[in-house]
Amino acid sequence: MSHLVLARKWRPKKFSDLVGQNNTIKILHNIISENRLHHAYLLTGTRGVGKTTIARIIAKALNCLNLQNNEPCCICTNCTQIDSGRFVDVIEIDAASNTGVDNIREVIENAQYTPTSGKYKVFIIDEVHMLSKSAFNAMLKTLEEPPAHIIFILATTDPQKVPITVISRCLQLKLRNLSSVEIASHLQNVLQQENYSADNSAIELLANAANGSMRDALSLTDQAIAFSTNKQIHSQSVEQMLGLSNEDSLYTILKAIAASDSNAIVNICQELNQNGANFENVLQQLQNKIFQISLAQLSSTKIDDKLQDIARRISLQDIQLYFDIINLGLEQINKISQKYNVFTMTLLRVISFTIGAQEEKQIVIRGNNCSVQTIIEQSNDVLDTLQNLEAAPAEIIEIKFETPVENFVEENEDIDDIPPFNIEEPQMQKTKYFVSWLDFVKSIDLSTIPQNIASVINNFEQISDIHDNVINLNVSSNFQPFINSDVVDYIEELLHEKYSEEYDLNINFVTTQIINSGSQQQKNQIAENQRNAMLAIESDEIIKTLQDKFSATILPNSIKPLNT
Repeated sequence: MSHLVLARKWRPKKFSDLVGQNNTIKILHNIISENRLHHAYLLTGTRGVGKTTIARIIAKALNCLNLQNNEPCCICTNCTQIDSGRFVDVIEIDAASNTGVDNIREVIENAQYTPTSGKYKVFIIDEVHMLSKSAFNAMLKTLEEPPAHIIFILATTDPQKVPITVISRCLQLKLRNLSSVEIASHLQNVLQQENYSADNSAIELLANAANGSMRDALSLTDQAIAFSTNKQIHSQSVEQMLGLSNEDSLYTILKAIAASDSNAIVNICQELNQNGANFENVLQQLQNKIFQISLAQLSSTKIDDKLQDIARRISLQDIQLYFDIINLGLEQINKISQKYNVFTMTLLRVISFTIGAQEEKQIVIRGNNCSVQTIIEQSNDVLDTLQNLEAAPAEIIEIKFETPVENFVEENEDIDDIPPFNIEEPQMQKTKYFVSWLDFVKSIDLSTIPQNIASVINNFEQISDIHDNVINLNVSSNFQPFINSDVVDYIEELLHEKYSEEYDLNINFVTTQIINSGSQQQKNQIAENQRNAMLAIESDEIIKTLQDKFSATILPNSIKPLNT
């Protein structure tokens, strides 16, 4: 078979060919140049990052007849034989299929003999964690004090399963996962050498799908080549091959999430299912988009305009919750065969739970270190103030019955005619002259102005009578980052529009509790409504009868004011 897959064809032959393992390369160069060879090495890392490849390069460097700058020449007899697997002094053992103590005893016996052709006899044991306990015990002594001509190179994807007694006898080299940028750059070079053209977005998709493994990236590239026509690889074909969702579909999903549109979510899931999408990959894509949104909300990281628009609609708290929910979905989707069900329920779960999505409970801010306008609750004081803005005069009650109540209902057929409890909300008094800050707050519609400014206005407290058109106000120091000259000018313009007078605001930032602001009065009113509702329920004769005759119980916290 003349054709070689890319992962074998482009396997590095020397240290300089390796991608992304600069620390390991530096260590090995220094070891070889200073002739400070260790008798045993342990290479750890996930699949496809170069463990076996590095082991072979070390073997070549130790036995090369023409070593150049601490790199094997790759053209001498020893190097070419090691590359082809025919060098008698380099013995590779697959521990996954040779797990027993007898296999290790063979190695120990062979280790006593001097090299035949090279300077060192090198034993490469791949997936060493698969060896049995007795096999590890058999090799301990030899591994600690091998003959001078023996070098052990152990490789594993799971170092936690390797006995600590073995690890302590080795020089451990940890190989890291490759970044998508490093993989993409290498794939670009490989495709150019192979005379294939590819979109940058297609290469990026392949690099991301490799999850840090260069071997996986090259295998996926092989698949993309087979999937392409006319030696051109396009992002659309790669998306179809990987079962990914295109960017437009991802934005559609995120918009539906931001709008809590369950019908749109279900329709999108059905469409993806019909198109044969890989639901795990789509969840990973969504996770990455949500990660980008979170970075933009909390740092100066830039994102595209479409994603930035979505970031403005979702609170910082909810983004964190969405990330956790999707992570949970990724864990579940690998355990259940009905992946469509898990995928759909994950997205529905995202829009079903919220921490800070209700506008009344949020402050909209634009921080100096944020790249998008973020919805975020600030500090305990502000949170306490904004938590209870759902004021309403009506109340409901859930009652637990321990005995049937059919007889009671029959005896009280006019029970439906009882009017609901009603606690009238105070009317806002309006005047064309400025009287007090609270009257001003009550007279304007805060929902028609930016939320951050509305929240600031609602938390100001007037501290003295107006003099020379100067209004003295206190506000919690928690609001200081959000009050600048532009905000003050905006509020002064509101005052001018309302009263046709020029007013100046004198703002003091305090750490004490604000007790006479609009938001505090709302909070007090809510507490009063709650007390009145509870008293009304507890004193109602019908409720008392239900409790006396049928042992009915009023559930704790079930009496709540409702919006009218």
